[in-house]
Amino acid sequence: MKLTFLISIVFMSVFQIANSKEIPKYNRDFFGGWSDTDRDCQNTRHELLQELSTAVISFSKNSCRVTRGRWLDLYTGKIFLESKHLDIDHLVPLKYAWDRGSHSWSSLKRAQFSNDPSNLFAVQKSVNRQKSAYGPTEWLPPSLEFRCQYILRFQRIVKKYVLEQNATELRLIQKAQQQHCR
Repeated sequence: MKLTFLISIVFMSVFQIANSKEIPKYNRDFFGGWSDTDRDCQNTRHELLQELSTAVISFSKNSCRVTRGRWLDLYTGKIFLESKHLDIDHLVPLKYAWDRGSHSWSSLKRAQFSNDPSNLFAVQKSVNRQKSAYGPTEWLPPSLEFRCQYILRFQRIVKKYVLEQNATELRLIQKAQQQHCR
């Protein structure tokens, strides 16, 4: 596993250097923010928290934010009762997508990607920060039971949005899949 990790770091450094001249500098703002398409004051984050809660939810005084509920963080297997302890993670990170093709998308398509529920998870803040903009060659969830699903779901989003992964990256992802999807 350590060798695979080192190979992936070298690969990603080469990938970023080789492509840095061709790809415009990443800015998270290029993906817009959380949208509120139904104009009910609850943006994508809070609508997703409502949908994912397995218990009755509580709202802020103005009813725009979900404050309490019951959420299972699939990355850790932990249960959370307060939304302030959670981030909404982009399974396929925005920066990862940027480096693999979303830089050429329209702002509308980037906003759709950023708010696509199939690409979003409620996860522990610190774990989301550890994951950063990494894909499955550099980061896997702490929960061993979820690693296979993470890899498979990640690749499903990559295919859905026709993001580019080179042969080396695909081989590393396939090795991770073979190791964790038994």
